[in-house]
Amino acid sequence: MSLDACDVHVNPKQMELRPHGTVDFPCGGYDTDIRQGKDEGVSWHWHEEAEMIYVAKGSVEVVLPDVRWRLEQGEGVFIHANVLHSILATEEEGKIRSAVFHTKLVSGGADTVFQKKYIDPLLAYDGIKGVKLTLEIPWQAEALKELVGTIVALEGKQEGYEWEVRERLSRLWFRLYQNTRPKDEESSRKTMDAERLRHMLELIQKEFAEPLHLSQIARAANIGERECLRCFQRTIGISPLQYLLRYRVSQAALLLRETTLPVAEIGMRCGFDSPSHFAQTFRKYFSITPSAYRKGRI
Repeated sequence: MSLDACDVHVNPKQMELRPHGTVDFPCGGYDTDIRQGKDEGVSWHWHEEAEMIYVAKGSVEVVLPDVRWRLEQGEGVFIHANVLHSILATEEEGKIRSAVFHTKLVSGGADTVFQKKYIDPLLAYDGIKGVKLTLEIPWQAEALKELVGTIVALEGKQEGYEWEVRERLSRLWFRLYQNTRPKDEESSRKTMDAERLRHMLELIQKEFAEPLHLSQIARAANIGERECLRCFQRTIGISPLQYLLRYRVSQAALLLRETTLPVAEIGMRCGFDSPSHFAQTFRKYFSITPSAYRKGRI
């Protein structure tokens, strides 16, 4: 059997709308190609489930509000529940395999010792949003082994696979607990940046079709323009206006794929002041014109 691709659809607050697994087995497995020119990877989103990712081929870049990691084949990452993240292409084509799971699958319920002692402390800890996993560190290598086994079980769906998935994720979570438990000396800077970024990205996603200025984006987080620029640079490595352009182009690509609206109208709906500006910007990110992109999707 095959795994689904990780196609992300979000609400205005960037919360992913796609359910992962089912109510009685809240875990989904995914197999996704990440390459340049393909919708800029996996766009910014968050979900109430935790996520484990490993790179099956090539390389990718995983970006969280307070850190960005380049992952090579064999490496992976753990992303906490409710954490904003995206996955970008590098110069090398990549393939990721991932498991997205609700922690109640591991704990068995909110009132269990597993939830109270081992899961809640990590979920409540703002000092670490995610953990890069490499083969060089023994406990991380073991975690990656459990992740690969989880994905294989989700893909094969042999009788009893649910037990195996839960067992592997439980061992994986315990290793995370042992090695990333909260430390009192952690700074609050990363937590503050993440909260500010969430407010600013919400504004951009809601108002991207309108003229947006740096001052408006900064006001969404109650900070000045300079601090807004520094916050974006510290967290996702680009300026607010660069992110705005990327988001406009990604939304235009979606309309080109899923509607028959004229290209010029799509440009206007996505905040571009002229067809030439739209075409020029779209070509910068996708290396082809909007019309050619649409024809290639037919």
